[in-house]
Amino acid sequence: MYSDPSVKPDPDARGIRLAVGATTKTWVLSKRIDGKVRSVTLGSWPDLPTVYAARDVAVEKMAAVTTRTDAASTGIHTLNDALESHIKRSKASDRTKDEYRAQVRNNMADLFAMKIEDITLDHLEEVVLGKHGIATQKHLAQIIRTSFKRAAAVRRCFNVADDLKVDTKSYQPDNSVNFDADERWPALDMIEAKKQQNRIIGAAFELMLFTGLRAGNVITLRWDDIDFKARKLRVSRLKNGRVGMFPLADRVVALLEALPKHSEWVFPQHDTEKHIFHPDRLKFGDNILRPHDCRRLFTTAARRADLPAYVIDQLRGDVEKGVQGIYDQGSASHRHANAIAKQTEVECGALPSLNVVQIGGRR
Repeated sequence: MYSDPSVKPDPDARGIRLAVGATTKTWVLSKRIDGKVRSVTLGSWPDLPTVYAARDVAVEKMAAVTTRTDAASTGIHTLNDALESHIKRSKASDRTKDEYRAQVRNNMADLFAMKIEDITLDHLEEVVLGKHGIATQKHLAQIIRTSFKRAAAVRRCFNVADDLKVDTKSYQPDNSVNFDADERWPALDMIEAKKQQNRIIGAAFELMLFTGLRAGNVITLRWDDIDFKARKLRVSRLKNGRVGMFPLADRVVALLEALPKHSEWVFPQHDTEKHIFHPDRLKFGDNILRPHDCRRLFTTAARRADLPAYVIDQLRGDVEKGVQGIYDQGSASHRHANAIAKQTEVECGALPSLNVVQIGGRR
């Protein structure tokens, strides 16, 4: 036990000792709780430089034990415990709950493994800000706030996440892929490797690469949306709120024809009753391919194939700007989709450059 003969004994300091190890010194409180002697770690020296500092921490921790708001009584030791406690009470869909867990697993595993009392605002901002797109930042921040709100309610602790803000005004989106687009694109290699592990996810990425569609539109496709005879694909709701009809390249038609059709969804989960979740990025060596990178590469291939801007806008599902766009009944064709597919295959090294079809007649 810690004792100092020069000072008057402090009843709140009873049971506090400084445990000295080979490289560390730790303040520990030994106390009889519910008929059993328990040891509670208060903190390290010199973070707690005196027994009085350790005593103050001990008073707070014993108050939590008395009110059953400590980690042991509540079962909420980490931020992940708080999230699971929230999920247990939540009426959200299983899909939403699984998406929360996937975001934690892929982007915040270390943070959510930390003890609640050790987490600072700096930890939260380091995880959320500057490393992701604005949509992902908002989603991660939402999950953190939800988890901390539950921790604060149960543990009666300070909610650090109250001050977590996502600065949308100063955010500059990263529109570049993580490899040199002037060199051979590794996209197809990464997709083929993924198809060996998970055929459905790999096929979803391949469809994104050769159509430029957003991941949200791809994962919600039904077989009713595919017209194999006309070689077209229908998207019921684009980002701009419109319905879109898109011509498909021969390669994409073959890809879709080869997929199993045991569900209404083109890309179903194992139980076939639901479609897959938003796919995670692909990683192959040092290269990363995100779902939206497929849209960037599709656009790049279309421009390198010398397609007119208005055709590219139509194939991307963008709102065309200008009077002609209002009157155009759909200039993008199967021929244009094939030209982009060939250009993409050339960029990925799957075809020699002589296979490129130049719509504009140049070169």
